[in-house]
Amino acid sequence: MSAEVRRRVLLGVGIPVTAFVFLAVLIIAFSRILLAVPETLAPWVALLFATNILVGCALAATIRGTRGFAFLVILLVGTILGGGIAGAVLGERPVHSLVQEEEGPPEPPPPLPGEEESPEPVESPAEEEETPPEGPGGDVVALAAEGIAFDTAELSLPAEGEVVIAFDNRDAGIPHNVAIYTGGGDPVFQGEIITGPATIEYGFPAPRPGSYRFVCDVHPQMQGTASVG
Repeated sequence: MSAEVRRRVLLGVGIPVTAFVFLAVLIIAFSRILLAVPETLAPWVALLFATNILVGCALAATIRGTRGFAFLVILLVGTILGGGIAGAVLGERPVHSLVQEEEGPPEPPPPLPGEEESPEPVESPAEEEETPPEGPGGDVVALAAEGIAFDTAELSLPAEGEVVIAFDNRDAGIPHNVAIYTGGGDPVFQGEIITGPATIEYGFPAPRPGSYRFVCDVHPQMQGTASVG
C-alpha cells in the first residue's frame, strides 16, 4: 500500500473519530458547568454560551486568514473546557427527586422479612381526648438524618408518658421525616416532613411495649428498629 493511500485512509478514519471525541469532551464539559451552577441560573448560562457560539461563528466567517480563525476557535473551546473543569472541581449541586404531596398520610412501607407483627396499640378514650403538648414534655430522643440515612439504626423509647423525638435534618434541600410503624405496617406516629437543613421536635404518646420500626416516609430505605420498654 502506497503512502498516499495510507494517508487517505488515516484521514478518512481519523477526522470523524477526532470530531466525535472533540464534541463528546465539549458536551461533558458543558454539562459540568450546568450541574455546578444554581438551578435557576442554568438556563441563562446555557443561553449565554449559545449566544457566544453564534457570535463566534459569525466572526469566524468574516475573519481573513487562519490565525484569527484559530484564535477564535481556541478562545471558545477554552472557555467551555475551562468552565467544565471548574464545574467538576466545584461538584454538582444537591439534586433530589421532587416529592408530590398526596392527600392523606403516605402509604406505610412493607414489613421487613421475618419480622413478627406487633399488636396495634389501642388508645383509651382519655388518651384520644388528650392533646400532646408541643415541645419537650417527656423523654427526649435525639435522631439525625444526613446523606439520606439516619445516624442510628436503633432507638430506645420509654413505655409510658410522652415521647419527644428531637429530629435534625442535615440534608440541604432534601425532605425527611420520622414515622413509627408496627411490624405489620400499621402507623403509630407519622411526623411532619421538613426540608433540610432544619430541626423539629415530634411529640406523641408512648406506644405499648414492643418492637417497632422507624422510617422516613419520603425515603423508605431509611429505617431502623425502635424498642419500647
